[in-house]
Amino acid sequence: MYKRPVKFVEAAGGRWYRTGDLGRYWPDGTLEFLGRADHQVKIRGHRIELGEVEAALEAYPKVGRAVAVAVGDRRQRRLAAFVTPGDVDAGELRSFLADRLPGYAIPPAITVLDELPLTANGKIDRSALATETEPPPDGDDPPRPGVEQQLAELWAELLEIPPPGRGQSFFALGGDSLLATRFAEIVRRRLGAELSLRRFFTTPTIADCAEAIGLTTDDTEEEGVL
Repeated sequence: MYKRPVKFVEAAGGRWYRTGDLGRYWPDGTLEFLGRADHQVKIRGHRIELGEVEAALEAYPKVGRAVAVAVGDRRQRRLAAFVTPGDVDAGELRSFLADRLPGYAIPPAITVLDELPLTANGKIDRSALATETEPPPDGDDPPRPGVEQQLAELWAELLEIPPPGRGQSFFALGGDSLLATRFAEIVRRRLGAELSLRRFFTTPTIADCAEAIGLTTDDTEEEGVL
């Protein structure tokens, strides 16, 4: 029979509540938060159950195994996912997740691996994945004058980065589903064009975005938008 874990314990002359958080005291008395002891993380104010994210990932027919972890420091913590086998299309998978998870729980970075790293005990090495460095973004050809340049400036503003190349991925550069929604709203308001989020999740580049909204360089230059 399942036994519910004890939440309150008696220790050090008092009664303590088990929060599931990990922390440590420094000599000066400062208490540092180190994360969760379970598979729950807090990112941008949202508590995310990693198990739910992994279940949604593994519901995709082409995914065999999936692991979700929090990466980055506390100020820039974000969600990352690693899936196998190596023939999964990350863009299609991200679009699939849009119907199953809230925007804040969709991993901005989805890395496709041939196999997941294991510990000496044969378990998935989550610590190794959490410190996995992302490959440098490709597709860094400069955006074309006109709408691509304007879209690149929007990305730079939203993501707080230098203007990206026309073939770089919005999500690989630090974007997430919430920022993608904001981006689509800005495109609608300033350009008068509708951007399909489903398509954007699948092909999240400046070049593809410009093609998707159907604007040409001449159109935007004549209107003088942005």
